[in-house]
Amino acid sequence: MQALLESFVVCADEVNRLQSGKDPECALAQRVFEQGHYAGRTQPTNTRQGIYATAPSGVMLASINANDPKRVADMLRRALDKWNSLSEKERMSTDDLSAEAGKITRPERRYPDDGLVLRVFSRDLPRAEQPSDWRAGAWNQDYAWFKREEARSLLPEKLRKGAKAAAPEALVRRLARLNFVDNVRGQTTPYGNEDLSRAELATEVIRVEHGIATIELRGTTRAEREGVWAIEGFKDMHAQSTHRIGMELELFGTATFDIAKETFLSFDVIALGTRFGATQYNGRHDDLEPAPIGFHLGLAGDTPAEHVAPSFYWEYGWR
Repeated sequence: MQALLESFVVCADEVNRLQSGKDPECALAQRVFEQGHYAGRTQPTNTRQGIYATAPSGVMLASINANDPKRVADMLRRALDKWNSLSEKERMSTDDLSAEAGKITRPERRYPDDGLVLRVFSRDLPRAEQPSDWRAGAWNQDYAWFKREEARSLLPEKLRKGAKAAAPEALVRRLARLNFVDNVRGQTTPYGNEDLSRAELATEVIRVEHGIATIELRGTTRAEREGVWAIEGFKDMHAQSTHRIGMELELFGTATFDIAKETFLSFDVIALGTRFGATQYNGRHDDLEPAPIGFHLGLAGDTPAEHVAPSFYWEYGWR
């Protein structure tokens, strides 16, 4: 596999935007998708997720939707064979794409360089009856973005020992709705504002030394929703029934903040509690009862690989 990959430029992206967006990048992706394994698909869904090998011109080389290394390697070999059969003209686009670059509307373009970017891990916590397969160690990762002014508003106005503040409810609600979701085993949906009955985060300055404030954070969130949806992927998508999901968490941790530069140097917050219920693609159809779950919020690295938009970025309302 590694030897094969040396012949490719590898990248990963979120398929929903690419398969439904209107900008030039999405149009190219859609042209590629419609030559692949899900071409024209509308049932059971219109997803185009998978692995695609394509020439820069948009000519499809090969595609597959699988995580079996042998099958993926076979697809890559077929792609290389197709590439080697193409002329230079067929391989490369003759269009000047530079004029189109400004029309691309990727959410990563709104990455808050001078704000706060958190990496959010989720995982199940130990319990009496654990699955015996991969689900026992399952975990997931997302991101939470805060603009510079939002990040500063999480803290007391005066950063002196003993100062206390309540973080803006709108920001805590954003975390509770979009990040504290049960995505441990798969894809899920965000909560709505109407689903939240609690979203609180208190901060207190516990130490100030050499221009660095150490902040203690404590909070609580609670969300619950009832409605009609599927919980077994494609199996029950046309026979949906009433379900409930919920999440109740206690938050605690610390952060350090450079007062002069107005930037976080560290952020280490744990959210522990209970989840219940299932959504269509989150792998919980046989695990509906309340069970322990945990989240960790920490500073993301400032590298291109971590300039990844939050899963539910469109709910931020940033323009």
